[in-house]
Amino acid sequence: MDNKREKIIERIKKLMAVAEDRGATEHEAAAAALAAQRLIVQYDVEQWEIHTAEEEPIEEVYASHAPRRWRWHLARVIAPAFRCKYLETTKSAFHKTNWRNEHLITFYGYKTDATAAAMTFNTLYKIGNRLASRYSRGAAYGTYNAYVVGFVAGIASELEKQTEALMIVVPPKVKEKYEERFNGIKGVDTTLKLGCGWDAHNAESQGFMDGREAVRSHRFEEPETEYVADAPALMGA
Repeated sequence: MDNKREKIIERIKKLMAVAEDRGATEHEAAAAALAAQRLIVQYDVEQWEIHTAEEEPIEEVYASHAPRRWRWHLARVIAPAFRCKYLETTKSAFHKTNWRNEHLITFYGYKTDATAAAMTFNTLYKIGNRLASRYSRGAAYGTYNAYVVGFVAGIASELEKQTEALMIVVPPKVKEKYEERFNGIKGVDTTLKLGCGWDAHNAESQGFMDGREAVRSHRFEEPETEYVADAPALMGA
């Protein structure tokens, strides 16, 4: 291995360490995870070059509470890009003055992979919710959902290029353990009620561009507090 490649691999490992660092913000972790993905693809780095011979534990890593139904669509795109499987865990948590059920998308895979996936999910969900809420204010029914459908499709268009270029797949051992542990899990309805007409069409197109740019830029801004951030799912979301 030449010196230049060693430096690239070392850089990737450092970025992955940031993604797993508990002291990093979600935004720093997600940006680091996506930057590592970009270098892996750019320099055609093999998985064995960045994962140590000592096998990491296979774990469940919880993302933050995400009340809207499009969380499933986002998790479905992110999980394979980070060599993970996913499911949902529901837990009761005390919030302000009462108990509520929290919907936690759970990534299952090697610890580094699952942690990076969860951090990326958290940040992209917050960005998507903020932008969709802003875009759909005063718009026709279902505009929020149309926007997030486009947003997820834009993210998928970028992540799939990377996973296909590097031929990233979920490791067989992760698949095997996932099937052993979660074989009896029932499917859930992830249908989103979309609007029709120009509002919905334009929202989906704008969402696609914004989702694609969120992955391309790797620059995540702290989302502003929106009036729907912790609200129950609305309009089938």
